[in-house]
Amino acid sequence: MLSFGQSKAVIGLDVGSYGVKAVALQANKDRITLQGFASARIDKQDVGEVVKAVFAQLGVKSRRLCTAVSGRSVIVRQVETPRLEGPALQQHISHEADKYIPFGSEEVIIDAQPLPDPDGKKPDNLSVMLVAVRRSFVSEHLAQLKLGGVEPEIVDVDVFALANCYEVLGPPAPPEAEKKATALIDIGAAKSNIAIVQGNRLLFTREVYLAGNEITEAVGRTLSAEPDDVDRLKLAPGEMLDQLLDAAQPAFEDLANEIRLSFDYVEGQFDCEVSTVVLSGGSAQLPNAASILGNLLGRPVHVFDPLAGLDLVPSRYDIHGLDANSPSLAVALGLALHLLEFPQKGLGGSQSHAWQPRQGRNDAGAAPAANEPAPAPEPAAPEPVSPAPAPTYTPSSGTPVVSPGPMPTPLFVTPAGGTPAEPLPPTINVPAPPQPATINIPAPVAAAMVAPEPPRSGSGASEMFLGESGATRSGLLVVLDDDQEMPPPLASERIAKGDPGASGTGSVSRSAIKIEGFADEPKDDNGGNGDLKLPELPPLPPKQ
Repeated sequence: MLSFGQSKAVIGLDVGSYGVKAVALQANKDRITLQGFASARIDKQDVGEVVKAVFAQLGVKSRRLCTAVSGRSVIVRQVETPRLEGPALQQHISHEADKYIPFGSEEVIIDAQPLPDPDGKKPDNLSVMLVAVRRSFVSEHLAQLKLGGVEPEIVDVDVFALANCYEVLGPPAPPEAEKKATALIDIGAAKSNIAIVQGNRLLFTREVYLAGNEITEAVGRTLSAEPDDVDRLKLAPGEMLDQLLDAAQPAFEDLANEIRLSFDYVEGQFDCEVSTVVLSGGSAQLPNAASILGNLLGRPVHVFDPLAGLDLVPSRYDIHGLDANSPSLAVALGLALHLLEFPQKGLGGSQSHAWQPRQGRNDAGAAPAANEPAPAPEPAAPEPVSPAPAPTYTPSSGTPVVSPGPMPTPLFVTPAGGTPAEPLPPTINVPAPPQPATINIPAPVAAAMVAPEPPRSGSGASEMFLGESGATRSGLLVVLDDDQEMPPPLASERIAKGDPGASGTGSVSRSAIKIEGFADEPKDDNGGNGDLKLPELPPLPPKQ
């Protein structure tokens, strides 16, 4: 027996070329609850049998059902008519229909809907959305549903359902909606629906027969795989994701070219920018589909998550299967919303643009975190070997830099706090010198006048390798070019050739050399430097 709540539910039924999807919605004050969800693939079965199985799985019975038609037998046109209303408008459309549709008026079912005037203006003519569907096509569709035991209350067009779903379950219309437009692209199996909206105004609709089947064919040709195998690969590519995307690239390029033509028309006709692209449909669930189309179109592309604006009942359906297929439910939900006539809009908020493939999520269902810095390697005990192993240095950024060598051993370890730890004894062919790990190097007197020594190992920080050249520096050499003068603080003996006091010839400067930072220099009896001796360097440890 049906509960009172279930009797108020409305059902949206989306019958596509690949599968059948049904959803049941119920309004609860200012919220909408998803009371039921079911789907099944159309393989070689009759569509009516698949519909019957889907409704058995749905578990919600309601007399209120909305379905949709689409394809080449459906004509959608935006036309200009005199400003008429009600029956007068319908009569005018019926009389003028032959101008807009390729079928005879007796072959089609015609309907029309006036569109809101832009910017609140009332021009002389009225913009009208005209829809014409061949009678035979509608009759065939209704017959298939009757075999499944269902009878719809309304037959809609799927591209309108897509726009309705985004208006109610997408984000609120931005303040600049009157200037920018959003492209809704539902990528199914046989075709892609394009609906370009501006606020609550539908500007443009189009069907493009480039969709999931073309992606499957492109991948199958490249990988020499059967369609069923490709379909399974698209759902769970695993390690073959890069190969899959490379093979699918030509199909995405063809689709992007068709989408771009639609953008060019809208931006020229309505003088507005198509600033955002929102994907839905089964093929939008392919990992990285949004990134690929975003690069090709040069616009931000998001994947639509219509479930973000709904209250869910996990006990009634497989919540994981529902979440994994959320983008493919946009049309079915839009059909149910047609019957629900919910007054509020923008229930999904910003989260309606945040759907991600399940393969790219962690166990908590959230998007994976950005790449974290690799942990510093564990200190290892020194192990003398010959030849010496190449060192591993971990800078403060956390990314290990390993020089080519047979056995990396850390020389310096920088923990997460950024303060270098005690340097480890180097693994070279001599024992570590007895000096302490940290050595204070006295700054030279003229350090400001000399360019600093470039950092070692490309690390951006000056490092000292113990036992390599001693751990101290005894002085700095300053060499001046011929056209430079020695600064007064660094004046020293100038060696000149042809001094006027000696030979009377011109004075030609050759060079000036200053040895800075040494101890007091010994003077000879004439006040000269005498024999200049460098201070002794610390002896290197004896070789083993």
